[in-house]
Amino acid sequence: MKKIIRVFLFALIIGAGSMISNEAQSQSANVNFSIFYNSMKPYGRWMNNSSYGQVWVSNTKGFTPYSTGGHWAYTDYGWTWVSDYDWGWAPFHYGRWSYHKTYGWYWIPGYEWAPAWVAWRNNNDYYGWAPLSPGLSVGVSSYNSIGNGRWVFAPHRYITSPNINRYYVPRSRNVTIIKNTTVINNVNVRNNVHYVAGPKREDVERVNHEKIQTYTVSNSSKPGRTVVNNKTLNVYRPVINNDKTVVNNNNTTVNKNSNNTTVNKNSNNKTVRNNSDNKTTNTINNKKVTNKKINKSNNETMKKKPQEHKKPVNPPDKKQVNNNRQKVNHAQHSTVDRINQQKKNQQDVANRKNKNSYNNND
Repeated sequence: MKKIIRVFLFALIIGAGSMISNEAQSQSANVNFSIFYNSMKPYGRWMNNSSYGQVWVSNTKGFTPYSTGGHWAYTDYGWTWVSDYDWGWAPFHYGRWSYHKTYGWYWIPGYEWAPAWVAWRNNNDYYGWAPLSPGLSVGVSSYNSIGNGRWVFAPHRYITSPNINRYYVPRSRNVTIIKNTTVINNVNVRNNVHYVAGPKREDVERVNHEKIQTYTVSNSSKPGRTVVNNKTLNVYRPVINNDKTVVNNNNTTVNKNSNNTTVNKNSNNKTVRNNSDNKTTNTINNKKVTNKKINKSNNETMKKKPQEHKKPVNPPDKKQVNNNRQKVNHAQHSTVDRINQQKKNQQDVANRKNKNSYNNND
């Protein structure tokens, strides 16, 4: 009996060591904002948002976070969104989502990992969830501000279905369902991160009359699609450095200031800058975008000295030119007249001499 107890205790210690090792592996995989920027760029476009800085918009048409291209799985962290997209490891586990009427849903990067950043509701028939937007704390009081159209509802029995999107309730019924549901305030804390884990496993098992598989979250070595193997859910789960300035060995500098991030990439001649208090210029592929907010203290340094131009020489006055020409012409005419007068006088003298000579001969 003592031998069995020893074996049990040894197995328990080994299991605990494995869990600690798994957590340590996650903590050691430190990266910065550049991993988001580089990994997500092929699948969407980065845009500058006046409130949140750099945000990302998916290229997928009709995309809705935590609705299209994925399903739920229960893990040791709680209900975890398993994305079918290669880029799903990032926006469904870090940061928040918001909506713009022009370009749809956009992702605001964050630096804390959770199985899903959503709010949950339920009643006797449905489970519902909605993406958390920036500024919403994890708590019941803030969930009332979530718009009715942002909730997704599905019948209880399909919560673990890989094809749960086939069973979503039409959003036109959301108003009625929300009035008859309550918020699930099942808050978990892991690594000092607070998040809503969703419905408790025993509650789902009681409603669906079946046992639910619990998966262990494991860390993938590189970005990619989340993969479920046997009892393990493998997802790329780096711990994001949120220092104000981080410099990588790839000449990438990341500056972070209250959710606003500046990425300078000298090697690619690409610059993305955003600070909520400074006026900066975003240059992507030689295209300049000027932010709206201006730092008054930088105005003088940003002003360019006007180019000095020599004062152009005024063109000559036409009236003066005409007067000068008239004077020249008058002088020329006067000279000609004098010459002609002299010739006439000489001719008159000659004529008088000839006349006197003729009279003398007579």
